[in-house]
Amino acid sequence: MKRIGLATAGLFIVLLAACGGGANNAAPAGNQAPAGNQPPAGNETACGGDNGKAEFDAVAARNAAVEKAWGFLKTQYNKAPDPADRMGLLSGWGPKTMNVPYTALVLQGLVGSSVWKSDDPMIKDSVEWLLAAQETTGAWSYMPGNDMFKGLRAVYITSIMAQLLVDLNGMDAWKGKLDGQIASARDYLKQSQVGNPEGPAPDYDEKTTGYGGWAYSKEEIAESVDKKGKPPANMSTSSFAIDALHACGVEEGDPLWEKALTFLKRSQNAGEVQEEGFEAIEKGSGKKIKMAEKGSQDYGGAIYSEETSMAEGMQENEDGTVTLFSYGSMTYNLLRSYIFAGLKKDSVPVQLAWGWIQRNYTVERVPGFRAAAQYEMGLYYYFLSMARTLDAFGVDAVEEPDRGLKHDWRADIIKALSDRQQDDGSWINEKHDRWQENSRTLCTAYALNALRHTK
Repeated sequence: MKRIGLATAGLFIVLLAACGGGANNAAPAGNQAPAGNQPPAGNETACGGDNGKAEFDAVAARNAAVEKAWGFLKTQYNKAPDPADRMGLLSGWGPKTMNVPYTALVLQGLVGSSVWKSDDPMIKDSVEWLLAAQETTGAWSYMPGNDMFKGLRAVYITSIMAQLLVDLNGMDAWKGKLDGQIASARDYLKQSQVGNPEGPAPDYDEKTTGYGGWAYSKEEIAESVDKKGKPPANMSTSSFAIDALHACGVEEGDPLWEKALTFLKRSQNAGEVQEEGFEAIEKGSGKKIKMAEKGSQDYGGAIYSEETSMAEGMQENEDGTVTLFSYGSMTYNLLRSYIFAGLKKDSVPVQLAWGWIQRNYTVERVPGFRAAAQYEMGLYYYFLSMARTLDAFGVDAVEEPDRGLKHDWRADIIKALSDRQQDDGSWINEKHDRWQENSRTLCTAYALNALRHTK
């Protein structure tokens, strides 16, 4: 096994994979995708057939992977971080770690699996600790009782907790007892939407970037609006919030969905879904952004926000504008969010996002990243986004019209994760430590959550 170095303190600024707000580094003018942007050879399985090799037993492989992962996670229970890792980025899970998101993600990945036992002390004590850690605002913070972390990334963490509580509220000792806590979490997330009349930016200009989306926390919206004039809303945080609000049963007619669709469409790399009069400026170059047009390989995909992409580089256009690069994690998030926000499968925005996914299907790397050095950046977050979305979209296979291929996505994800599982049962991103994917606990939680959606 390779030894992974401790995360730097700067990594804490970005809590979960692909949620970072780092600058988009501009590439030289004319930087186009290399020919290798198609899925690598060896990913061309037709309905999980494994290219003519012995048939892959996806169900058995998934069950084995979960059992093996649980064996690893038991060794990480209540494992405090190394003293040098004072922010707990490489901790385990459980009450003594004081790490709410890692603990919640682990439990979320285990719920409903063969290893889940509600009376297991590790599970029961972790749940009870998480329930007690909810703040009066309805939110959860990174580490309870530590003022340094109060409110930090609270939308992410509360979104994870809200979904976990919805699961727990239908089972065993917690059945029907969590309605109040779920409602409080739901209200915090609703108020955290940029432009919510009861939130910290009620009069926010709807023609400005960020409107209708979610920033890292409600507390950070007010601070950002005061200092910069606009909040750092992004597709990753927004999709987590939308997942949670959907799970909490927010009704179709709620005005938050219409606001959310405004943000989602502005983050879709397709000129035809943009409303007239809206402009976004790319942060690094200061140039106006022009969304991709039909024929572009970025057409229909998603970027990180209306003015940023985590895919390095951009296309310089003759009119002085720039077009950012779409990439897989956010495109899957966009498609799932569209469905949860009430768009129909035959709507133009949904069809455009689905078309990008069909053209860029792969489980070998994160599609859309042009630079080879980025191919596996945020890989386990990508698996999670992909599995959640295809499960929510209700398809058994992804057809790739250009190459005439039909993919059993469930079998493909299970095999990809089985092949990457370490001997000790964990998963870890050995090529990238960005977004905390040098944490075995976090990557294992992501993998389990992805596997959960392949059933």
